[in-house]
Amino acid sequence: MKQRLSKSLAVVLALVMLATVGSLFAFAVGEEEQAPKKGLNYLVIGDSIAAGYGMHPVNGSPDDLSNQFTLHHGELVEGTYPKLVSEAIGATTTVNTARESFTTTNYLRMIDHEYDVELTYPQNYYERFLSECTSIMPKVLGGFSDLPVLKDNMVRYIQEADVITIGIGNNDTFTAALLGPVFRTLYYMYGMAGQVPLTMLKGHLNAVTSVDQLIEMAGSYTDIFTELARRVVVYEKNYDRLIKDILAINPDVDLYYVGMYNTFADVQPADSDIVVQFRNQGDVLSGELKDYVTNRSPYAKRVHYVNVGHVEVWPSVPVDNIMFYMTFLIHCHPDYTGHQQIANKIIASMKRHGTI
Repeated sequence: MKQRLSKSLAVVLALVMLATVGSLFAFAVGEEEQAPKKGLNYLVIGDSIAAGYGMHPVNGSPDDLSNQFTLHHGELVEGTYPKLVSEAIGATTTVNTARESFTTTNYLRMIDHEYDVELTYPQNYYERFLSECTSIMPKVLGGFSDLPVLKDNMVRYIQEADVITIGIGNNDTFTAALLGPVFRTLYYMYGMAGQVPLTMLKGHLNAVTSVDQLIEMAGSYTDIFTELARRVVVYEKNYDRLIKDILAINPDVDLYYVGMYNTFADVQPADSDIVVQFRNQGDVLSGELKDYVTNRSPYAKRVHYVNVGHVEVWPSVPVDNIMFYMTFLIHCHPDYTGHQQIANKIIASMKRHGTI
């Protein structure tokens, strides 16, 4: 980043959790090809991309601190794909539940009581802790959180939706793996012990009853790519549960899954060892999730996958410039062109599958 962030560890953690690698769409739909308007109730499920992170550039530059610290609470940000799609399909209502740092766990805890109870068991404390870290970020940086409003209304939002776009997964996988050592340290220092009174307040005090359960509760530090493989397994399980819950609430809704794009696709220098390794890993991760959603998930035939490839993101300095790391969060998010590409792909998919 071009300015140094002089915030506490919680704020740094919050910013990094904002990162959510998204989805690209290769061709554009011209004005004469815009989808015919049809009154639909449109629900957006997602993370920082759909929330609109980075879309408040100051004097044309996205790196201003006011932009970096601007979080969102459901507004349809000008130029973002939820707003563009909403306008193109002539949505009667559009509800944007996407928030910076959100994961599948955040959504499951809002609509699946049994899942929320499962997180009160010691072997699931770490997952619960991660969900609490992500859910408080809008409050830490944005000044307030509307999570209680989302919890009270999410089931109704799903019930009333005609079409839902789901753009979530990077925070579940790569971000959680990349920041694994930071999260684990915070968990050992505060989170693990804190889960006991928190679960008691919810009426669930589940004691450790075996050595295996104790080991699962504690977990361990692992390298990024080992942790990433583990996080992908967790995400795929959560994804299926999320789709199952949505369909149980609204069996007739049209579902569109917005795929992941490679954040490191255009990072320079292209032959840097760091760039090569992370670019390759980005391709592997996006391919893995596409294969799961389209082939291996039991809901493969029920969810429309919006294929992604290359998305225009805010241009950055080369990776060998220290400012790259100071502004990475902004520059891994789509710019105005990138959001238009995403919107075009979603609209084309909705046309193809008869939603509009």
